[in-house]
Amino acid sequence: MANILVAATPAPGHVNPMLSVAKYLASTGHSITFLSGSLFRDQAVAAGFRFVSLQGKANFNYLRFEEEFPERAAAKPGPEAMNAECIYTGINPIPDQHQTIQEILNDTQIDLIVTEVYFFGIIPTLMQARDARPPVVTFGVLPMFLSSRDVAPFSGPDSSPEGRLRNQQETQMFHELMLPATRRFIEVMESCGVQNPPEMFLDCAANLPDHFLMLTAEAFEYPRSDMKKSIQFIGPLCLNGHGTMSRPAWWSSLDASKPVILVTQGTIANRDLSQLIEPAIAALANEEVTVIVAAGRPDLDVISLPGGVKPTNTEIENFIPFEEILPKVDVFVTNGGFGSVNMALSKGVPMVVAGDTEDKIFTAARVRWSGAGINLETGRPTGEQILTAVRSVLSDKTYKNRAAELQKEFARYDAFDLISKTVNAALHS
Repeated sequence: MANILVAATPAPGHVNPMLSVAKYLASTGHSITFLSGSLFRDQAVAAGFRFVSLQGKANFNYLRFEEEFPERAAAKPGPEAMNAECIYTGINPIPDQHQTIQEILNDTQIDLIVTEVYFFGIIPTLMQARDARPPVVTFGVLPMFLSSRDVAPFSGPDSSPEGRLRNQQETQMFHELMLPATRRFIEVMESCGVQNPPEMFLDCAANLPDHFLMLTAEAFEYPRSDMKKSIQFIGPLCLNGHGTMSRPAWWSSLDASKPVILVTQGTIANRDLSQLIEPAIAALANEEVTVIVAAGRPDLDVISLPGGVKPTNTEIENFIPFEEILPKVDVFVTNGGFGSVNMALSKGVPMVVAGDTEDKIFTAARVRWSGAGINLETGRPTGEQILTAVRSVLSDKTYKNRAAELQKEFARYDAFDLISKTVNAALHS
C-alpha cells in the first residue's frame, strides 16, 4: 500500500470532502498524512491520520475570517471581492503551502499527493519534471473555472460560431478583471522558483494535475469539447465533516402533508444571518410549510426572529445531517455552497439560490442553467423575493422534474470506486 499526502485549504468546504477521501483511502490500506490548518488537527488525528499543520499565511482560521483578512472583508462585491478572495486565501498562502509540501517530501517517502483545486500551493510542485515528483490527483470542490471555447465565464455555454466568439470575448474580459490576482500569482510563483506559469492560475489548478476529479455530475457542469482527458466527473461525496450527528427531537414529527423547506447559509458565509436565514424565516412564517434552518454556527441566540418569537412552523438547529434530511425536503433555500447544492441535486431536491460571495455566484448560475432551481442573483434577497421563489418552485413542477432528472444522472456515479481506479492508475503510472 502507498503513502499518500492529502492536502486541503483550511475551510470546511475544502477540508470535509478531503477528509472523506482520506478516510476512504485509509480504509483500503493506504497510509495517510493529512496537511491542513491547525484548526482541523483534531478531526484528522481522530481519523487516525498523521497530521501536519500548515504554517504562516497558509494556516488561517476561517472562523476569524474578517479579522484575519480585513482587506477581503472590506472588498466590494464583484471583481474586487473575487480578486481579494483569490489573493488572500488562495495565492498568498502558496509559498507556505509549497514549503511544507517540500519538507514532507524530503522527510517522508510519499507515493501520491492528493489535493483540492483551491490548494494552489501544489502548482510549483506540478511545474517540476514528472519524474522529479510524485503523481498528483486533484479534486474539484468548487464549480469549474476552466477556460473553454464553448463556455463564457458569466453567460454560460454556447458552442455555436457566434457563441464561441462571445465566449472568447467574455473570457478575455474575465481574465482582465482578474489581473490583480494573476499578477500576484506570477509574483508568488517567482518567489517559489517558477518562471512564466503556462496559464491563468485558475486554469493551472485544473489542467496541471495528472488527474483532476470533479465532485459533481457532468450534467451539472457546462459542456466543454476542449477539456483535457485528465479531467473526470465522479459525482459528489458523502461528507463526514461533523461525524455522527444525532437527530433533533422534532425529526420524527415531520408532517409529510406539509412541504419541508430547508434553509442554510453554510458554515463560512454565515456571519451575517440577515443576508438569507433571517429574511427566509420571516417570509415563510405564515406559510403552510415546515421550515428547517441549519444555522451552521453554535450561537443560535443571535438570530433575529420576527417579533422576537420563533414561528410555530420553524425549527432551528446548529447543524443538521444533510444526507439524512434532504430526502424529506421539498425546496432547498441556500446561498449556493457547492457541496450542499450537489448533495441536494443527488437527492432530487429543487432549490432557491441566493449567493454572491466566493464561488457561490457561479454555482447559482449553474442551478439556473440546469433548470433545477431559481437563482435570485443576489446574496441579500428580500423576504418577498424568497417567498415568491419558494412558492414558484413548489407550484411549478418543472423544477422538481428537472431535479429528479439530475438525480438519475448523479446516481450513475460511484465516486469512491472511481477514486480507487484513479489512485491505482496514478500509483502505477
